[in-house]
Amino acid sequence: MKNLYTSQWRFFKNDYWKSFLGIFFVFILGGFSTYLLLLNNTAIIDELMGQVVSIFEEKNMLEPELTSGEIALKLFTNNFLASLFVFLTGFIPIFIPTLLIMGLNGAMIGVLFAYIKVNGGLIAPMFFAGILPHGIFEIPALVMAGALAFYISKGLIKKLSRTEFRMQFVVKNAFVSFLSICVPLLIIAAIIEAFITPILLEQFM
Repeated sequence: MKNLYTSQWRFFKNDYWKSFLGIFFVFILGGFSTYLLLLNNTAIIDELMGQVVSIFEEKNMLEPELTSGEIALKLFTNNFLASLFVFLTGFIPIFIPTLLIMGLNGAMIGVLFAYIKVNGGLIAPMFFAGILPHGIFEIPALVMAGALAFYISKGLIKKLSRTEFRMQFVVKNAFVSFLSICVPLLIIAAIIEAFITPILLEQFM
């Protein structure tokens, strides 16, 4: 196990840390720009917030009768599928789908913060109690899925110009990283969001 994560750290430093930082920037930019735009166009905030809520309702994430364990499972499943989808966009040898998805994920947080601000709420308690505890695991997992997608896309581009390029090596490395890093992070995030976040929100909101 130690050797696995040592090799993963080396892989991260050598192959995709720049992509990780770039995609994280796109995520932050999506959230921050959406927040600022909505503060100057408050008429559509309620509509956009309704769309965000409907996304969770369609996934049965807001059912009051769910236990914390069931919520954790649903959260993990939803976030795993979202991260897997981002990861698989890497097999399209262009970078636009990955960037678009990451920007939209950031924008959803921007919508939430703008809604809270316009309705007289406090953003800081929501951020520190409602997002940060699980977000420090969930967001890096999603960003890493995007960085791995970039890694795969760059490999495909190299393969198109150099037939001898070992694409199977790229795919193997990416899948191992996704399973050994992204998935555990998503499991931890789901447990925190289901069991701990509601308690924190009750205390601080």
